[in-house]
Amino acid sequence: MNNKFDWNRFCKVVNKDIRNLWPMFGTTMIVLAVLPFTLWLLLLVLGQGDHVGMPADIRLMMIEFVAMVAALMAPSRMYRTWNLRNEGIYYAMLPASKLEKFLSALLFSLVVCPLTVYLGSMALDMFLTALPFGSWHEWIWQGKMGFPFSFDFTHMADYAPYDEGFKTFMYFGALYNVSCWTGYISSVLIFVFTATLFKKHKVLQTILWLYAIEFVLSLLFIPIFIALAASNTLQDLAEWIVQQDPKMLVDTALWIAIGFNVLLAALFGWLSWRRLKKMPY
Repeated sequence: MNNKFDWNRFCKVVNKDIRNLWPMFGTTMIVLAVLPFTLWLLLLVLGQGDHVGMPADIRLMMIEFVAMVAALMAPSRMYRTWNLRNEGIYYAMLPASKLEKFLSALLFSLVVCPLTVYLGSMALDMFLTALPFGSWHEWIWQGKMGFPFSFDFTHMADYAPYDEGFKTFMYFGALYNVSCWTGYISSVLIFVFTATLFKKHKVLQTILWLYAIEFVLSLLFIPIFIALAASNTLQDLAEWIVQQDPKMLVDTALWIAIGFNVLLAALFGWLSWRRLKKMPY
């Protein structure tokens, strides 16, 4: 239970988590992976399968959504007992350091579980597209969204290589990708932390607490916005924004989003690690 890292022990912990993947989370991942199939089946039952073509972009969004749900649910399903005084003793006594077990939990929460659901749902989508009937008329890579959480690169041909428009397009595309991925990591780490905090209904309690915090913050900020509106501060701010360079505003907004996401990820990653490091059993 020390904090030293050994690669061989870490591989053994990962192997143990792989063996636990099906009994702990397998059924749920299958349900999530086939959720987009329900829309295909519904259209087929309603007799609209051959007449209504479901765009590839919408299907990709559904697949990314279920993969995200898998990532958020993974900590509470895969590591349900790690904060339970009686049941958690088995996890605490595993012959590996706390750091190795924590890194394995992050690996499965951030990568393995969502990627498994994503690939399974993609395979099902391609199978449905290959069928001679149904509403999946185009392959999913024929959409305009590109890869998961990615910037739309379909208009890249509109720019000459290395001209100013091309550089700007690539720059904002890269920033957008970074903001999406850092937002994804910070969101999952919030659920990793609450999985060490709540004992039952961990995902539901997390959602309810996030909603409660958002509600309280809205109550605090509403009077502030009313006061700013009454003093014409908001109008002055809007006029100032209109006068600024749009590229500069987008650049600033993306960097602020990235910075905020990185801070959230660092905070909840540290809190999760601290909780597990000092967990009483």
